[in-house]
Amino acid sequence: MFTWLFDSSVEAPRWVRIFKRQLSIRGSILLAYLAIVGGGFYMILDTLMKEIGPRYLESMEESLVDTVNILASAMEYEFQSGNTDAKAVQDLFERAYQRPLNAKIYSLEKREVDLRVYVTDENGVVLYDSHTPENIGSNYGKWIDVSRTLRGEYGARATRMIKNGEPLLVLYVAAPIYVDGEVAGVVSVGKPTTYINELIRKAERRVRLYGTGAAFVILVLGVVLSIFLTRPIRRLIAYAQAVRDGENARLPRLFGMEANALGQAFEEMKDALEGKQYVEEYAQSLTHQLKSPLSGISGAAELLEGEMSPEERARFLGNVRRESERMRRVIDRMLELAALEVRKELRNVEEIDLLSLVGALLTDLETQLASSYIAFDIQCEPEAVSILGERFLIRQALTNLLQNAIEFSPMGSQLEIQIKESSSSVECVVINEGERVPDYALERVFERFYSLPRPATGQKSSGIGLSYVREIMIMHGGNVSLQNREDGRVEAKLVFRRS
Repeated sequence: MFTWLFDSSVEAPRWVRIFKRQLSIRGSILLAYLAIVGGGFYMILDTLMKEIGPRYLESMEESLVDTVNILASAMEYEFQSGNTDAKAVQDLFERAYQRPLNAKIYSLEKREVDLRVYVTDENGVVLYDSHTPENIGSNYGKWIDVSRTLRGEYGARATRMIKNGEPLLVLYVAAPIYVDGEVAGVVSVGKPTTYINELIRKAERRVRLYGTGAAFVILVLGVVLSIFLTRPIRRLIAYAQAVRDGENARLPRLFGMEANALGQAFEEMKDALEGKQYVEEYAQSLTHQLKSPLSGISGAAELLEGEMSPEERARFLGNVRRESERMRRVIDRMLELAALEVRKELRNVEEIDLLSLVGALLTDLETQLASSYIAFDIQCEPEAVSILGERFLIRQALTNLLQNAIEFSPMGSQLEIQIKESSSSVECVVINEGERVPDYALERVFERFYSLPRPATGQKSSGIGLSYVREIMIMHGGNVSLQNREDGRVEAKLVFRRS
């Protein structure tokens, strides 16, 4: 019926196949763990619950054996003296029943003597019965404890009864009374399980309580174990998805030799695929970006072959120079971005004073700021903030960000730079007073070759600058964002994460 569990060539039922498809590896590990560990724990707990009652009863029976044999020894002295009416036992138990009793046995309170005893002669006729005196003279010879003891065997029996609506078990253990080596009678001591039942119930409650706690711990450990074992797989899945989405993903840290080998195989596969795709994408992008300036140069060259005035010739030659410069900038930027994207780690990492670096860059851009009458204000909290990184790349990122802010700032406006430090990050915020960025473009501005027209000229840039900034920040473990502020200004933010 279940051969598919052991034979892979046998097809499993449809519901099993559906269940397997929907079940994650983490769920599979958790189910297997619970099936093995939880199943074993359940069997142990179930066996323990079943063994509590019998072990208590065995302990009680062992005590009854000692008690009945002591009584039988005392009765032997009476029988040898000719006192066969069991008067001594009767007096003994009547006094015991009348004694005040207040015993605190751990969690059990005992208020009375509940032992029962009856004595028979060699024929099984009752000489004394502490529980039912009216049975004196009756024949107990057919009762198992009496009949076996008279035959020289171990005599014991258990009788079920109902007391106060509760099922009750009374254990009887018998011992022979010897006179001159012969069995002259039988003493049988009985004890109801009233107190034993209470002890059993308390023990079962404790076992259930501890068992529930242990089961919870087992479940938590199973969840932790499944998370621990599947974390490398989930990290590799996230890594593969990031590669699929075109992000500059890095191979995550993995635990275990097999997981690291699998991760390395993923990395090698990514490099092989990206190498082919990289060339194709850049060839297409370069062709697209150079098509427009090449068309402009080609058209100007054709016109320059004809007759025209010196003013027109100078204008078309200017167009050729501008388009050539545009082509050079596109190629330079693409080479910079390509070199950055193929790098896997930082080089020459050092501690960089961010305030000093921003100040130096603003000095370099002083001519550009002055030509547009743009003032700037630097705010730094605290007075000195440093980060770890590659100085050249950080300088490039800040330069691109500042130039972008200047190009989109109106004449006579103010540029505000804020440097903030917290326990987890360092932020460099550049705020300009330009027009709001359209909502649809807030994320796209970081895409390669996407650009918005400059307010002053209406022309677009190469669209590589902010993409370059994003790659630099990713390599440094940070991020870059652009947003419109409520006060009407535009904010670009670099966030450097602290490790």
